[in-house]
Amino acid sequence: MIAINSDKPRMIALLPKLENDRFTQLMMCTGLFLVASFIIFIPVWLLDSRILDSAAIWTKPQKFNISLALHFMTLAVLAHQIPRDTRTGPVLIGFGYLAVVSLVFEFVYLSVQTARGTRSHFNSDTVFEQIMYAVMGIGAFFMVLAALVLAIQIWRKGDRSNQGLWLGSIIGLATAFVLTLVIAGHMSSVGRFVGGPLSGGGEVIPFFGWSREYGDLRPSHFVSLHLMQTLPLAGYIADRQKWPAIPIVVGLSVVQITVSVALFVQALVGQPLWPA
Repeated sequence: MIAINSDKPRMIALLPKLENDRFTQLMMCTGLFLVASFIIFIPVWLLDSRILDSAAIWTKPQKFNISLALHFMTLAVLAHQIPRDTRTGPVLIGFGYLAVVSLVFEFVYLSVQTARGTRSHFNSDTVFEQIMYAVMGIGAFFMVLAALVLAIQIWRKGDRSNQGLWLGSIIGLATAFVLTLVIAGHMSSVGRFVGGPLSGGGEVIPFFGWSREYGDLRPSHFVSLHLMQTLPLAGYIADRQKWPAIPIVVGLSVVQITVSVALFVQALVGQPLWPA
């Protein structure tokens, strides 16, 4: 629960170090909405026996809920490195609203298409679905663009006393944006699989649904997207433990980016992450 007081900042009960400013409210409420949606969708996820692309049909919306809840909550937390005036200024608030509106649009369309028993992504069955897929691509761009905008603000005005967290946030947010554009952009044009049908098929890794039969671009996308969590967390831990934060953050950045690129190349040559 977020206590609202227009006179002075309050604290969020579950995360007491976060101020109750407009940007934090926007990001945290969006994240909590997705967490609530995950919980609400559990019964239909378990009871609906339909299969789509080799997975229970409601698995995709549930993965969407978890991943993007983490995305928006991460933005809320990392934004506290910059001054309150910057955090609540028109730039960050404007891009924040663009990200949230994009999220709501994609959430509604994905849920409706799932209920109908058809794809939301990689669907060109009708002109309407082609248009909606393109619009979703624009929306996804705005969601990750908010991360890049925050990275720039942290670089310009962020608290540098905790160098690991500061550097981890900048590299994590910025590289996640760049790699996501490259990998997701390629995936949007060719599909998820290399050497297999659009629907996949065969054995898959549980829950994730990644193919064990064909090259699958999603593992690379997963690793690159979550740079925005792993690098700031590593930097934060290094700061707290008085470890050499900058070498740790830079070293982990190189490793994780290399893994993402390697998985991307592996998928492009038609090799699955975990062969059956």
